[in-house]
Amino acid sequence: MMLLRRLALAGALTLFAASRGQSQVVERPVSFDAAGQVMVMTPFIAERAALRAPWWPVSGEFTEARLYTVNDSSYTLAVTRRTGVVERYTLSPTDRDAIRAIISKLPREVVEPRRDSRNAFIRNQTLLGLIVYGPTFANAISDEAAGVTAGYLVVAGGTFFAASEISRRVFITRPMTDLSTNLGHNAALAGWATMYLFGASDRAQSAGAFVGGIGGAALGIGWARKMTEADAIGAGFGANISALIAWGSMEAFQGEEHCEQQPDFTLKCSERISDKTKVALILGTGLVGYPLGLLYPRNARYNVTPGDIQTLYATTGLGVLTALTFLPESPKQSTAAAAMTAGGVVGLMLGDAFLVRRYDHGRSDASKVTLGTFAGSLMGAGVAAIIDTDLESPQLVFGLATAGGLIGLLATEHYADAGPDAGRRAPRLSFNPQSILLAAARTPGNHPLLTVRF
Repeated sequence: MMLLRRLALAGALTLFAASRGQSQVVERPVSFDAAGQVMVMTPFIAERAALRAPWWPVSGEFTEARLYTVNDSSYTLAVTRRTGVVERYTLSPTDRDAIRAIISKLPREVVEPRRDSRNAFIRNQTLLGLIVYGPTFANAISDEAAGVTAGYLVVAGGTFFAASEISRRVFITRPMTDLSTNLGHNAALAGWATMYLFGASDRAQSAGAFVGGIGGAALGIGWARKMTEADAIGAGFGANISALIAWGSMEAFQGEEHCEQQPDFTLKCSERISDKTKVALILGTGLVGYPLGLLYPRNARYNVTPGDIQTLYATTGLGVLTALTFLPESPKQSTAAAAMTAGGVVGLMLGDAFLVRRYDHGRSDASKVTLGTFAGSLMGAGVAAIIDTDLESPQLVFGLATAGGLIGLLATEHYADAGPDAGRRAPRLSFNPQSILLAAARTPGNHPLLTVRF
């Protein structure tokens, strides 16, 4: 009798749930394109597709847009703003078909990289497990060879399965992949630096690096939820470049090491800047670099794509090579550091002026430019080795490597055929005649007669 009552109760609950489900609207994610792959519309894709009203109702800045269908065959567009607010718009089948037709005509390099963000996340985290998480965990738990080997193999292999499970539970976007990768290794360095500043042991420093790396990857996933791809790439670039500039600047101000022989015939060397001071300053500037890098694509008067930012690595490296070309033979360490830092900054500025401001690079374009610059530098150094078989003149090697890198950059930039910059904002001057009437009527408030927008 008790069994029959339970079965009747279960049947009633099932019928009740079914009746409730019939009255509710069920949303299912659908694709923007005909291939059924693009589940998230990013600002980059929307801009390249030139989506506009009336079939594209979104205006202003947003981080992502997702398309859903409901059980009455209509469509809902869920748009996430930078503030985290989600706005919903209703799309008709005609509007959806128009958007799908435009997206389907985009070049493959515009759409394809957005399809593999989950796989890229798993791949990048697995690599971090091999070179960051595994070694730091192994050194933190044991000093013996067996323990170190076991710890490394467990964490290095387990990272793959952990990343796969995270990507299954969390919708991984391209910004999440980019920022979690960058923070994975940078936060590991920050964790090591923090423990070093507190005078911890080697095992404690490794533990700090492991915890920092894992925590940084998790922070990157959460922080990038409201970011665009350019935001995530810009934040990581800002941190990397800021830390390198701080390092080069301190080495430039360091000067030569002064050593004196003590009565016990030992050498006592003094430095202008201690190692702990260097580590603290590099750590601090790296942390400040994240928000500064985030401001770059958001506040520039021109359009800054993720590929634009990635091309700056090539121009910065080319600037460093150029500075080395003009150094004398056997320069002082401080002189070399100052020249390399200044050359990198100049290369960064020239890259922004001649590449970022004028063109919009995709990720594949940036990869081609970077590889072309590197390949050209290798060829230039090879020619220098042929000319000077003994390699007695480093200036010749650096000079031809710089020339080869510049030629490689120009050649790959030409063949990449990046589109012109789409976001150049010219100053706008507006005249407000109503302000005269408001001022004459002594209406409270500010009433500008001329407004200039940059």
